[in-house]
Amino acid sequence: MATLQKLRNAGPLLLIFVGIALFAFIAGDALRIFQSPQGAQAVGSINGEEISAAEFQELYEEYSNVLQFMRNGAPLSDEEQSALKDQVWNEYLQNKVIQEEAQKIGLTVSDAELLAIISEGSLPILQQSPFSPEGKFDFDFLNQFLAEYENNKNDFAYVQQNKPFYDYWCFIEKTIKNDLLAAKYQALVVNSFISNPVVAENSFNSSNVTYNAEIKVLPYSAIADSTINVSDSEVKAAYEEKKQLFKQLVESRNIKYVSYKVVPSEQDREALRAEIAEQVNTLAQGSDYANIVRAASSEVPYSQLAWAKSRFPEEVRLRLDSVKVDEVEGPIYNASDNSFTVFKNLGKVTLPDSVLYRVLPVNDKALADSLLNVLKNNGNFKEISTKYAQTKNDSLWLTSAMYEGAPIQGDDATFISTLLNAKKGEYNIMSLTNGAIVIYQVIATKNPVEKYNAAVVKRTVEFSSETYAAAYNNFSQFVASCKTIEDLEKNVEQYDGFRVLTANNLFNRSHNIANIKDTRKAIRWIFSEAEVGEVSPLYECGDNNTLLVVALSDINEKGFTPLDKMSVYVRSEAIKNKKAEKIMNDIKGKSFDELANVAGVKSDVAERISFVSPTFVKSISANEPAISAVVTKMKAGEVSAPIKGEKGVYVVKLLAVNKGGREFNPEAEQTTLKSSASTFITNSFFNRYTGDSQFFNELFQKGNVEDNRYLYF
Repeated sequence: MATLQKLRNAGPLLLIFVGIALFAFIAGDALRIFQSPQGAQAVGSINGEEISAAEFQELYEEYSNVLQFMRNGAPLSDEEQSALKDQVWNEYLQNKVIQEEAQKIGLTVSDAELLAIISEGSLPILQQSPFSPEGKFDFDFLNQFLAEYENNKNDFAYVQQNKPFYDYWCFIEKTIKNDLLAAKYQALVVNSFISNPVVAENSFNSSNVTYNAEIKVLPYSAIADSTINVSDSEVKAAYEEKKQLFKQLVESRNIKYVSYKVVPSEQDREALRAEIAEQVNTLAQGSDYANIVRAASSEVPYSQLAWAKSRFPEEVRLRLDSVKVDEVEGPIYNASDNSFTVFKNLGKVTLPDSVLYRVLPVNDKALADSLLNVLKNNGNFKEISTKYAQTKNDSLWLTSAMYEGAPIQGDDATFISTLLNAKKGEYNIMSLTNGAIVIYQVIATKNPVEKYNAAVVKRTVEFSSETYAAAYNNFSQFVASCKTIEDLEKNVEQYDGFRVLTANNLFNRSHNIANIKDTRKAIRWIFSEAEVGEVSPLYECGDNNTLLVVALSDINEKGFTPLDKMSVYVRSEAIKNKKAEKIMNDIKGKSFDELANVAGVKSDVAERISFVSPTFVKSISANEPAISAVVTKMKAGEVSAPIKGEKGVYVVKLLAVNKGGREFNPEAEQTTLKSSASTFITNSFFNRYTGDSQFFNELFQKGNVEDNRYLYF
């Protein structure tokens, strides 16, 4: 079982964050799949191929189990669990896309290629795995473990102990294979990019040549919108011109909602004040502070160990030095977090912030006495530890961060306190109540600081069940009076503290409404049951403190947003087009110098204009890319035709062409272009773990991705 012991010793490595974005947000809790209200069995599909709820559940649990293993079972917040759902979904889609595209062109990853990259051991995911017992990936150690696992796969006890390591390795292997295939596909796309001398020269000029120009501008703002009439056909033309900006890639919904967060009443606050006041006598007369603090449901745990002052709440920190030992202070109201606190000062000590120590656990008292005598007479600790404790661990650091803020009691407190108070360099025996016998030595200490021991009872004011019931009844009456959106907007005026708010472009992949926690049921209703204009039931959400009602106001279908929904924006564009047309007609035939006499005209001089960035027009504080595009094709002294821009109409006179110090080298410029394209593709198109890659978005659109996860969780 030497391999198992090695893996156990590598345990701390599992806390290291794996250096790939795949493990950015992974949860420890298994996904709960809910039955769809419509009886659907698929959480989504791509290219017509569905992934069932069971398949997605299995995939999720694979990820989840791996990270439970890495995090030693530490739970994740709701936000992290929501992020995991997206991570698993995006990873599934992206791997699916690459596999299908690779299959079309015969691109594969062979077993030999996979073996080669694993045996090399240079990937971070390998070096940070438990198969790197000395901080470097050990291929022989991995093979030893896999062979041992195969030989013992019928041994229930062995498999139970080692299966997490085996499953973790299978996950690593699959991840590496997927990444290798993605890297091959990426290289294929990158290497398909070629340049030519014409493109290279244009690129060189755009970065090496700049221009100085005088600009005359007639801003659209100089003409009042009320003086411009646009026809329906002109509005439609403006819509067609900008139509690509209005493309809706995924269906979304617009809603109106009312939310109410229940807060404690003045009666709730006074009730807690009275409850905390009772703790003054309890702390003054008691001595079992751990039970007193626990029974009072304090938010600050009690520890037998002294903490640095910074570990205590602010209201305690500010008073520790002014309250005498064994005196009780409080109740103290803290308005910043709406809490009451009472505490008892139990004393102050000076202790090291960190100690370097080593220990040797020994089961027999007589043996411990014998070994202690050997060590005190210059015995070799490493040799004795290896022989009697079967470990090569020599020394460890104990820091304040490891125990301060935690409810340390009993043997744990005895062990830590003994080390903190030990005389440096001396060997001694520590006997604990659980029967353990430990030989210990403190090798070094750092940063002696003042530390305090205090029993603290701190409680935040919370609303009572009566307060919540009153708020619920009030909100329930409001919801009952609203059958339509019109009712919602009319009846809200009769209730204090209620307000109708709007949330547009809500997607079914959204995890909440307006950043309110646990609104999944409301989202499910919006996308699977609601009709436009309908009002939802009352939902209890947030941290069990928020009441919510929503109404579906509109459905934004996939595809181009209709003209009627963009009418305000499109009409303004049509007015701008009409203004541009009018200005161009007004200045037609005028020379550049004559434009100075036109009413409303402004003059500017812009220097170092380049093709790669828009021209900034100071007089109207506008960036205009159209000017840059025109100027780079002009000759010195030339005057442009009127240029229709975003903020006005411009006429430009080119004053000078400024060439940089570089000489044009076609071959070098083509190489630079190819390198830039490679970087762009790598960073943008193949950003596999963000879920918003431009490259994958295109493939997802072609694949008609359907995402119905909202029906299940």
